[in-house]
Amino acid sequence: MATNYGLSKLYCDSNNIGEKGAEDIAECMEMMDSLKKICFENNNIKDRGVTALARALEENDTLLSLYLENNDITHVGAKEIGRVLANKYKLSKINLNNNPLKDDGLIAVA
Repeated sequence: MATNYGLSKLYCDSNNIGEKGAEDIAECMEMMDSLKKICFENNNIKDRGVTALARALEENDTLLSLYLENNDITHVGAKEIGRVLANKYKLSKINLNNNPLKDDGLIAVA
């Protein structure tokens, strides 16, 4: 996957990836500058995993959709996503349903 520079969509829903798996995938994603859609729903990646994904997306200017539903992400992980996504003007869809973000997390992403 790390050498697939033209990959535009990454679907990893419901694979029980967990935090370590998300970190490993994020490491590969750093070399992919054409990702437009990322689906990581139902993988229990938690704050550690979403922080790794956020760092991997820092240089990505093509992202349109990000789906992170049901991953036990709290306000800590939401702040990382919010920090990185602040300058992602092309991003038109983000799904953080069923995560315990609370008010602080929602504000950070907004």
